[in-house]
Amino acid sequence: MLDKSKRSIPFTEKLVAVLLCKGDLSHEEFDAQPCSTAELFRFASARHKILFAVGILCAAVAGLLMPINQILSGLVAHVYLNQPNATGDNEALTSVIHIVYIYAAGAVVQLALNYFQQHLLLTVTNSVVDKLRREYVSAVQRLDAQSLDATSPGKLSAELSENIDKIRDGLGEKLALVVRSTCIFMFSIVAAFVYNWKVSLVLLPIGPVGAVLTGLSGKFSARSIKQQMDTSAKGASLIEESVMNVKTVAACNGQEDVINRYRAILDELIALGSRVGLINGFFEGSMFFVMYGLALLSLLWGVPDTFTEGGLSAYSVIVSFGCIMMGSYFLGLLGPHMMTLLKARTAAAIIYETIDKAATLDGPSDEKVARLRGDIVFHDVRFKYETRDTMVLQGLSWSARAGQAVAFAGHSGCGKSTSIGLLTKLYEKCGGKIFVDGKDIAEENILLGRKWEGEGSTEKRLAEVAGIAQAASFIEKLEHGFDTVLGEFGIALSGGQKQRIAIARAIFMDPPILILDEATSALDVQSERLVQAALNEASVGRTTISIAHRLSTLKEMDVIYVVDKGVVIEQGNQNFEYFLFLCQSPPLDSPRTHDELLNAAGTYAKMAERQSIGMDDSSRKTPDPKEEETRAAMARILSTRRSSVACSKRHKDHPEDFQKLEYTGASEIQSSSFFRIYSHGHLSKIIPAFIFSSIRGLEIPGYTVLMSFLYTALNSSKAELWPSLETVCCFSFAIGVYVWTTTTLAGYFTGKASESVIATVKERILDRVLHRNAEYFDHPETSNATIVNDINKQPGALLAGLDGRAVLFTWCSTTTIVCDVIALVLCWHLGLIAIASTVLLLLGVCVLFIILTGTTVQMARVDRSAELALEIFSQTRTIQMMAVEHYFESKYVASQEAVKQLQRKAVIIQSAIWALSTAAIYLFGLISFGFGAPLVYDGVLTGQELFVVDIAIELSAWGLAFINPTFPDLVRANAAARILYAYFDLPLPNDSGDSTTQLSGAFAVRNVTFSYPTRPEHKVARSLAVSAAAGDSIALVGPSGCGKSTLISLFERFYDQQEGTIKFDDIDHRQMTARHLRKQIALVGQDPVLFQGSIADNILLGTEGLTIEHVREACRMANAANFIESLPDAYNTDVGARGRSLSGGQKQRIAIARALVRNPKILLLDEATSALDGESEMIVQEAIARASVGRTSVSIAHRLATIKDATRIYFIEDGSVVECGNHEELIHQNGKYAAYVKAQSLGSN
Repeated sequence: MLDKSKRSIPFTEKLVAVLLCKGDLSHEEFDAQPCSTAELFRFASARHKILFAVGILCAAVAGLLMPINQILSGLVAHVYLNQPNATGDNEALTSVIHIVYIYAAGAVVQLALNYFQQHLLLTVTNSVVDKLRREYVSAVQRLDAQSLDATSPGKLSAELSENIDKIRDGLGEKLALVVRSTCIFMFSIVAAFVYNWKVSLVLLPIGPVGAVLTGLSGKFSARSIKQQMDTSAKGASLIEESVMNVKTVAACNGQEDVINRYRAILDELIALGSRVGLINGFFEGSMFFVMYGLALLSLLWGVPDTFTEGGLSAYSVIVSFGCIMMGSYFLGLLGPHMMTLLKARTAAAIIYETIDKAATLDGPSDEKVARLRGDIVFHDVRFKYETRDTMVLQGLSWSARAGQAVAFAGHSGCGKSTSIGLLTKLYEKCGGKIFVDGKDIAEENILLGRKWEGEGSTEKRLAEVAGIAQAASFIEKLEHGFDTVLGEFGIALSGGQKQRIAIARAIFMDPPILILDEATSALDVQSERLVQAALNEASVGRTTISIAHRLSTLKEMDVIYVVDKGVVIEQGNQNFEYFLFLCQSPPLDSPRTHDELLNAAGTYAKMAERQSIGMDDSSRKTPDPKEEETRAAMARILSTRRSSVACSKRHKDHPEDFQKLEYTGASEIQSSSFFRIYSHGHLSKIIPAFIFSSIRGLEIPGYTVLMSFLYTALNSSKAELWPSLETVCCFSFAIGVYVWTTTTLAGYFTGKASESVIATVKERILDRVLHRNAEYFDHPETSNATIVNDINKQPGALLAGLDGRAVLFTWCSTTTIVCDVIALVLCWHLGLIAIASTVLLLLGVCVLFIILTGTTVQMARVDRSAELALEIFSQTRTIQMMAVEHYFESKYVASQEAVKQLQRKAVIIQSAIWALSTAAIYLFGLISFGFGAPLVYDGVLTGQELFVVDIAIELSAWGLAFINPTFPDLVRANAAARILYAYFDLPLPNDSGDSTTQLSGAFAVRNVTFSYPTRPEHKVARSLAVSAAAGDSIALVGPSGCGKSTLISLFERFYDQQEGTIKFDDIDHRQMTARHLRKQIALVGQDPVLFQGSIADNILLGTEGLTIEHVREACRMANAANFIESLPDAYNTDVGARGRSLSGGQKQRIAIARALVRNPKILLLDEATSALDGESEMIVQEAIARASVGRTSVSIAHRLATIKDATRIYFIEDGSVVECGNHEELIHQNGKYAAYVKAQSLGSN
């Protein structure tokens, strides 16, 4: 796959990080070599590149204009220093008014530049990012199977979302801030040296000294940050596996176990967060201490020079000092922005690796190719998966001539499906030859299942193929029929219904080669019989390759190959010369068919014997009329052969017409959610963080006082210089110590509070979600994938309201308020104007902020591209096989288009907020001097008082400007809070009732009626009645979607029925708590769910007071002890994500052990062996037989051999019981069950 090894920052990047006072960042490692900044625009159009360049130019010019503000302030000081008594001085007034005009022009220019900068950059960024996302999704669909095997859909989805967010963050406003901050710093340094080189020279070491301090910060915090990332990843994984498998967690009563595991992870994150906050706060505070210490030295050296003959002017000290301090602040801001840009370049490199890898592989082509005949030859084919050490195929040889129906049989892992993957070019073989129509597929671009010349699809044909696949009947019952949009991954349908749609899709394509890999495993017997007959008819005129564990589906095959350990062990007499000849003429001899292999009494015969069901010949029936109708429909459709694409014309012509679901709007979520979430249970931690963050903001008002003392010193006589200068220096030192202390404490308390609040939010939401019933997850806005995305992603955005960005926002808000108060105290005239201006500006920004938050929430609810991408990544192989990559690309583009209008609205609002906040600096300077100069002229103020008031008013504007970069993050935090509050405030379900009664195992289902909440018009159960005495073995049989699995869900109380009763020992199951009921019921499903962790942990999930001895005993009963104890770590073996390190049979036996360790009174088995090969099925079936002794069991199975010994078998159809009895009784009735048994008979035809 792709090289994901960690890479250090390049030397030049390290140097930049150190020089920018961010030595800690130089130690970071990344997942790829960063691409160049120019390569970020790889998928940008020429127009977008030009617009982006214009936006960057606006940012650069705006940055260059910022230090001019300090120069203008210094020029006003120069006027009043030269005219100490400016009352009635027209010349001084005129000079200041001219400067005010420059302020006015600067405000207008800044407003325009900053708006266009933000608007252009955000617009281009959105377009480039959307294009990049499309390219990535398209690239994943072109990856080969080896690449897909080396990753997972979840990882691909996370790689896309996380890296795209980094690119979006770095490409837009952060890149502009880099350019802007660089221009401010450079021009400030130049201006400072031009006006007073002595003061500037002393302040210059701020950068190198700061680099040493922050380098120490990085060294001390790097380990904790790495631990934070690793621990957070563990938590995200736990959330994903528990929420995506919430029914398994609920069935095991495992909610508390999961929450306790998650709480331990969160407690570790809280400790790490407090440590990192303390370290960062301490060293950040030390940086400010150094800055004010050097300011002290510069003033001691520079100020006395103004009193010497030929020395520099006093106002030059003010200009130089102001410019250096401004440059130092923006120098500190530059480092994080540079690192954000570097992370964006690294993220882009990771995305490009996938895109570039896919570009080297064969992808879908628009070119139509000639139709294949279907002759296939495998000769001595060898293959090994990259993730395994052993060869899967060890010289596999087989052949199929055009039009033949060929089948493969064998145990799991023998190489059957692997050979199909090689034939379809999902994998590349390691050796041997594969020929299709006489051409080596390694040399020819043979597009199996791709486009070929032919006619388009029709609505009539769509209906016909649905009828052939036995799908039309249930589709027509849906409210929207064929226009019904399936739920996430098709979860709104039963397994059999999904499989029938997949079969219809395959027939619809009319391919020359039809591949069926366990195509009917999830179907009931009758549907399987009808569909199998249809598939047999569909095979006429095409080559059909079938893989099946249920051997009854292979009786009509022309050729059957039995495969073991990657080679064919049972076959007819053929050699390679015949293989080559096969593509040109009919065969002289054939491998053996079903009957021949049975008579040979070899491996195949033994497999068939395990699946045999006894039945008298007298019970055999005449052909079903439905089967004759199916054959007739198949004949009609094959009478006029025509090729087709995978999708109906309606989807091809209108790819944007996928379902747009209604989601909870922003206005529907309580506006108080932001503060309620933050304050919930953590006021004792938040209040200290808020206090120290707030008083940290007194630094800049203190700087105002410092500048007042400096003005006094510069305006004093030579005799008074040193006492005044001593005051300035002492005050500068005091500010440094104050900032150091408050920053350290604010960092510590903020780190602790932020992690505590986030931990509480995550834990509470997980608790509420895991205790929901299944209905909650059936709605699109609260689907499992959506919830996982929200819990893992939104709290990260929520952090902006609690971490360093919140500290910055709080202390800058304090700065603005206190500076306005200082202005009011010094001159109430100007103070009132300043406060009014601040309030008006903040009101405007707040209104825009609220609108932007609502728009952001709305975008999050409307944008389903993340969920669609996850679905595409999960079904990539199916998409490739069906050659519908372009359709899904169009569908993904349509999902992006759904939010375009909201994106444009958000860009306008963000640009307006940015422009207003940054232009406020010039605007407030205009107000202070424009209204203040006449007051000096009238004698209301002195020149020094006006200078200090102006400093206070302008610094209040600087407070707003420093807040500006945090606004987008705070908007996302507010939107995240509102999204999470929908989960956060969920009430725990009322689970009151009997929690003491011990059940015997008897139950009675009487007249139960049920329909799923998302399809209330469709009754899944209709007056359903089933009963069992304690210890009975009950089996449920019937067509797919008839209500069998629904009954299991009702037993587990995933849902509650609308009518009727379900009683256990004459107690209504709704009168017992769900937890108590589930303690006495255990469920084993078709696809067992195991969680990351040890085998013992998985078995003990949700139990209380059990030990390893109980685990061993349960494993012995489940026939699992031998293989577990043969593992190096035995019961401590980590099963891996979703149990990937174990085979299907091993996982199933562990699931049975998990059920048995609870000693349940009732054992529910829902298709527990349907996905297993014959050998594994036999082993698991023996374990189930042991497990059922002494307890009531309810089994659902389509393989009737597994339930023929049941005490009672219920045949369910359309939600009602139509037949009931044991195996012999039902066979004697010669009804529907008997027909099912006949259909699975493996005797000779």
